[in-house]
Amino acid sequence: MYPGMSLLGPGDDVGELLKNMNDGMRMVLLLSTIIFQWGVFALNYLAVYLEKTGLRGLGLKRIRSVDFAWGGAFFLAALLILSGIAWLLAQIGLELPGETAFLIPTDPVGRVVWVLVSFTAGFCEEVAFRGYLMTRIRLLFKSQSWILPTFISSVLFGACHAYQGLAGMILITVYGIMFALLYIRTGSLWPCIIAHFFQDVMYAFIPLDMR
Repeated sequence: MYPGMSLLGPGDDVGELLKNMNDGMRMVLLLSTIIFQWGVFALNYLAVYLEKTGLRGLGLKRIRSVDFAWGGAFFLAALLILSGIAWLLAQIGLELPGETAFLIPTDPVGRVVWVLVSFTAGFCEEVAFRGYLMTRIRLLFKSQSWILPTFISSVLFGACHAYQGLAGMILITVYGIMFALLYIRTGSLWPCIIAHFFQDVMYAFIPLDMR
């Protein structure tokens, strides 16, 4: 349902919707996003509780200092790689629309809320797409390989960002593959959560004309 909601959303009208939002509407949207994503996490938590596997089985282990090193290094590498892919997409006429910049608050209170949104997205999406979805697809198909779980979870992750247009979906799908590789390599969700948080939160502190 999560990616389906995005794919069946307002489509090309999303840019106009974002441009015409006032501060109050933006705040309602951001708070709704926080509530929705923690709702998704609650479903994941209920699932692992009923399965008697726990969040640790998804890779949500005790956080370590090395997780911050992995997350920071991945964040910087991803910036370079995704910037290159975005440039290549632009060369074939698939430019990122850029309307998502209108989601970013510029006032102090709004930036605090954005930090909460960024942590929520990093934590809840990584638990859902990398931790739960990848491991359960692997179990479902009784596979020792991570190839199919990586592909399916990354495509669905990209589909959840359909409001960013085709270029955005492609970029986020590639980003999902990169997150999946980080998850497989480290065996922990924390590096993914940390890198995801850094990626989102930075937009609140970058001048609008640099986004």
